[in-house]
Amino acid sequence: MTETSGGQRRAAIVINATKIDDDLEQLLRRRFGENGWTDPLWLETTPDDPGRAMTARAVEEQVDLVVAAGGDGTVRVVLSGLAGSGIPCALLPAGTVNLLARNLGLPLEFEEAVEVALGDRDQPIDLIKITADDGEPEHFAVMAGIGLDAVIMEEADFDLKKKVGPAAYAVAAAKSLGRRPLRTRITIDGRHPVRRRSSLCVIGNVGEVPGLVSLIPEAKLDDGLLDVFVASPRRIRDWIVATVKVLLRRHNEAAVIDHWTGRRVTVEVAGPEAYQLDGDTEGEATRLVAEVVRDAVAIRVPADAAAG
Repeated sequence: MTETSGGQRRAAIVINATKIDDDLEQLLRRRFGENGWTDPLWLETTPDDPGRAMTARAVEEQVDLVVAAGGDGTVRVVLSGLAGSGIPCALLPAGTVNLLARNLGLPLEFEEAVEVALGDRDQPIDLIKITADDGEPEHFAVMAGIGLDAVIMEEADFDLKKKVGPAAYAVAAAKSLGRRPLRTRITIDGRHPVRRRSSLCVIGNVGEVPGLVSLIPEAKLDDGLLDVFVASPRRIRDWIVATVKVLLRRHNEAAVIDHWTGRRVTVEVAGPEAYQLDGDTEGEATRLVAEVVRDAVAIRVPADAAAG
């Protein structure tokens, strides 16, 4: 990285504009200064840009660290922009769920998260590159889904999320159980396609939905594989059995659940359906193509974090 005058390191703070707090800004500037860093490059997101241009500028400036301050959407966009850059990322979780931070066991309090950012231990993780129809490729770190999964994310009540956090998604899921299943075709690593009438189709890089369920307990952030979870219940009894098996982490005992791993997957549905990336609905698509990008970015973790 390019050093500033005097050899000081420099960080870029990509922060969700709705999360800005004078105390947080003062804390960041003070603690980085006390630890020998030059004044951070402060980059606020906008309603039209959740962080793409800001992350691109941080990469152009050759900073030593990018701090992503915001929710899962901000974190996903920042990590996508950092993929392959060699610049590590620290997380300051400020969302409702903070999926990646929780899956990595990172602190959720700002003061503790800032101290982790000032450390020197980085953990490489995979990202999943995904292309919807003929659009531009993006990356996600946690999960993508099409159909019911995206509907749940979109319909979770904002005020309820503020009050009860991740449990708001369970409420939205209960309201959506009667939704018609999708005709789905799944192709993994070029093998023979599998067809399902799926109610839930998720591509995972990790499998924990903290506060709710361990959806894909076998999924790991650094194994070079993506995980595909498909639920195809036909009646209420199937939903009950599948839910119990998932809660007990005994997915392989549920006949209506499929779990595959691979490095590339294509998911196709009969007509345009909503899809989500790391909890944010991104639009509609009839085809999602996802593939693993091994060790795409490094996340700053606590010094005593367990390896892997």
